[in-house]
Amino acid sequence: MYQEESFSNAMTEARKDNFDALTNEIKGMEAFIERFLTKIFDSTSSVSERDFNVTSL
Repeated sequence: MYQEESFSNAMTEARKDNFDALTNEIKGMEAFIERFLTKIFDSTSSVSERDFNVTSL
């Protein structure tokens, strides 16, 4: 009985650790994508402003 509880606790802890690691990895990817898109759109808007003599909103 004690071994079953110990095993169950170990599995729960491992799942929690894996979930936390996955959450951190997803947050890192989200931040990277956000920075990437910000740079792309900033450079695109500045090129449009320069080429077509318009201002961004």
